[in-house]
Formats: sequence, C-alpha cells, structure tokens
Amino acid sequence: MPVTAFEARTRQFDRAPIGARGYHEPAVDAFLERVAATLDGDDDLSVSDVHNVAFAKAPLSKRGYDPAAVDAFLRDVEGTLAGLSRSADYYIAPALEHTHTRKPPWRRR
Repeated sequence: MPVTAFEARTRQFDRAPIGARGYHEPAVDAFLERVAATLDGDDDLSVSDVHNVAFAKAPLSKRGYDPAAVDAFLRDVEGTLAGLSRSADYYIAPALEHTHTRKPPWRRR
C-alpha cells in the first residue's frame, strides 16, 4: 500500500524494547518530514536515499523508536517512491535484513 505524505508526517512508532536502544527519535522524525515533502513534490529524496539512510542510536537514557518498526515503514516508503519513479534505474531491491542503524566509524568493515 502506498505511503502518503500525511502518513509520513503523522506516523508514530512504538518504543524500542526495554533494555534496547532504538533509533534517535528526532533524526527519524526529521527524515520522515523530508519523505513527506518529497511525496508532496517539495523535496527530491530518491529510493536509494531512503534505502541508505542511517540513524544514530538513541541517547543512553532513552529507548528511542523500535528499529524493526521504522525499518518496515521505510521499506514501504521505498516501494512508494519506486512506484512514483518512471525509471527502473531508481529501483533498489530491499535487503532482507536491512537496518538503518548508523555504525560507529571505529566499527566499519
């Protein structure tokens, strides 16, 4: 089902499970605002921008958004943007275990 700009602006996510650190909420909210602007025609995020976005973990004292819920919604956004694109060049097959967690620079492979 295609994602609308309204859904992107008003989407609410559950908190990460107790004991886990989820995605940093302000970063996810800001990105979803860009998604909504793109769907309204006021920004130009591509499918690969959504696919490659990475979010920092929530601060130690916060749980943040549940990463699985955010990742699932972003997969829906990818599908919506791919459907809006007239060119097959923009389509990226979603990874089965893709995550949008930003890796610290000292842990890159």
